[in-house]
Amino acid sequence: MSDDVKALPWRHISQSSNAALRYIDGRRKGEIKSLNTPWKKFNTISMGGIEWQTITTIAGMSGSGKTAILGQLETGLKDLNQDENFAILSFNFEMLSSRLVSRRLGNKLNITTQQLYSSSEGFSLNDNYYMNAVKEAKKLNKYDIYYVDIPGSILSIRDTILKFANEKDKPVVVMLDHTLLVKKTGMAQDRDLLYDLMAMFNGLKKIIKVSFILISQMNRNIESSERVQNPDLHYPKKQDIFGADACYMYSDLVIVTHRPEMLGIRAYGPKRWPTDNAIFWHYLKVREGEPCIALMENDLAHNQILDAKPIYNKEK
Repeated sequence: MSDDVKALPWRHISQSSNAALRYIDGRRKGEIKSLNTPWKKFNTISMGGIEWQTITTIAGMSGSGKTAILGQLETGLKDLNQDENFAILSFNFEMLSSRLVSRRLGNKLNITTQQLYSSSEGFSLNDNYYMNAVKEAKKLNKYDIYYVDIPGSILSIRDTILKFANEKDKPVVVMLDHTLLVKKTGMAQDRDLLYDLMAMFNGLKKIIKVSFILISQMNRNIESSERVQNPDLHYPKKQDIFGADACYMYSDLVIVTHRPEMLGIRAYGPKRWPTDNAIFWHYLKVREGEPCIALMENDLAHNQILDAKPIYNKEK
């Protein structure tokens, strides 16, 4: 063996068995819990919410609510898990973090972002609304949430996460919006970049207490006229996600958030579900469960997605 190559560490099965039993015992006693999310359906389908040492990938077309989901998770995870001491590190490579915070303020005030920015016809933000926005901003300032606005390479993202986790000395939920905006180095192609990015995240989850929530894009094939006109082809598939192989290899949970009404589809899929005000979350991969579809309510005007009347349609 070469002097500059180090052997990888190994451990006896008994060590892994003891670790498994400690985890099982901690779960049954409520000492180890997943992080509750704002959606009961998500919590039911997953392992009770966002589990530590996992990777969740959420994909969708533009306008399908991906960024709204991250926004809800940022504050929702903190509000719903106040007995858990963790920080959130959010890499926002698509939008400025100040814009994301504005969306949260609009949600808190129950007005649209256009109204918040006084750009909605017939509505101007008065002093009362503004003072309420100031009050809500002061509440948000107390959250253990941090943003990275400047896009970086895979190595810079890794080093940022490690430095952040070391300085905070607590578990970290890492969010990334989105995977294709990570800076390339050299002649790397998008698909190679995704493999390396996902491999890096997978490596980190084995050495620090972390959970990853990643936003990804869809291929354009789902928008083809053939798919739109044939109900049997409406549902998104694995291959509709850009870089699906890398995504599926490393992710524990893969969800496509889909708004078929954006494609002019009024009756969705073989079941002919109505699409008005509806968003469909397709759980394409559930490592500890079965793929299914959950109907959600579209309230993107207020930058949120809500649980709707449940429909769980198991797909084989």
